[in-house]
Amino acid sequence: MASTELATERAMYVGNTISTAVYGGNLFLYTYSTHLLVTSKIKQVQHRIFYICFGGILLLLFTISIASNNAFCELMWIERRNDPGGPPAFFAANSAAWYNVFGTSAVCLTNMMTDGLLLYRCYIIWESRLPVIVIPAIIYLGSATMAIMMVIESAMPMTNLWQGLTAQFGISWVALTVSFNIIVTTLIFSRLLFFYRRARSVLDDEQRSLYTGIMAILVESSLPFTILGIACLVTYIQGIPSATAVEIVWAAFVVLTPQLIILRVASGVAWSKDMASNITRTALHGTFHHNSSSTSSSNMNSKNP
Repeated sequence: MASTELATERAMYVGNTISTAVYGGNLFLYTYSTHLLVTSKIKQVQHRIFYICFGGILLLLFTISIASNNAFCELMWIERRNDPGGPPAFFAANSAAWYNVFGTSAVCLTNMMTDGLLLYRCYIIWESRLPVIVIPAIIYLGSATMAIMMVIESAMPMTNLWQGLTAQFGISWVALTVSFNIIVTTLIFSRLLFFYRRARSVLDDEQRSLYTGIMAILVESSLPFTILGIACLVTYIQGIPSATAVEIVWAAFVVLTPQLIILRVASGVAWSKDMASNITRTALHGTFHHNSSSTSSSNMNSKNP
């Protein structure tokens, strides 16, 4: 077995192991978020239903992706390891197998849903300013188109995600979705950083931590996911064996990222449409009022400016 082939299999094993661990974390987060949404006193029932269904669909797609990867590896390393050419030959000959295409489709659909949620959150955090999201929306449409083309091409016999036209579509898809994430993350991050500075003197420590703290900024802006996406793109373009592991882990974070946002929504600490105006009003009047579309209204005392 060539060293490159061995490195690719090792990367696949590492990626699947990390992805399985992330799956367990995502399962817990979804269960906990659903519990919070079901037991909360939310007046807007449609919001509860939306986030429960959204998280459930993501978890289902994640399950499909995990199952397809495990099935492929089980056949390659155990059931058919003695086929002519061994695991490397099986990998090359079965990349277009139906379960692989099914898993790839699940990852692409998950990515579309996640990017759609991030675009919506960016729209909300920027106080529903439509011009802000025009460019990201165009990139989002391009990314979705490339993802669909990649799935269609990957279903062709004897194709490989890492070679030929499939790889070109794949690189275009990853490049566009990473570009989208960079732009949206920058928009959200800069907006939250602006309000962090504005809120320093008018909110108490607990409120600053909840709405403009480091964890709030990291989760709302999806900064870790964007950084991992950049690493995925770089390794994918270079075609190095470790790209397999990075891609599998990135696909896992495609699901984990929105689930963390849903948890903030379910906990009543996510940014809502009126959050920015509330912080601005607090700077003038000294009373912070959080009226999230996904939580019941609550009044919180704050420091006077």
